[in-house]
Amino acid sequence: MAIKPIDMQIMMPRVNEMSRVQNNEQQRTQASHQNAVQTTEKQSESNTRQVNSREETHNTAIREKQQNEKRQSQQQDKENKPDKERKLQQREDNKKKTAGTTIDIRV
Repeated sequence: MAIKPIDMQIMMPRVNEMSRVQNNEQQRTQASHQNAVQTTEKQSESNTRQVNSREETHNTAIREKQQNEKRQSQQQDKENKPDKERKLQQREDNKKKTAGTTIDIRV
């Protein structure tokens, strides 16, 4: 099918206009796609931070619990230490007492 010169005069301005319209549409779709990608990245980053912050809070609670248990065990050791020392002292005293209290004499 041949294009007549009169048809060509009408088509040329429309071709330029259509190319601009198509260009704008492509840019809009690219921009919306890029926007969606950025939103998804932000969402995933915030989800990652949220999970990490929860784990850090959980670890902090565990650390505090461990520290409290350690303090309690140290206090118990301090309380038990004098008792142990007293018992050792008493044993040593008993050994000393028994060694010098009896005399074996043979006749």
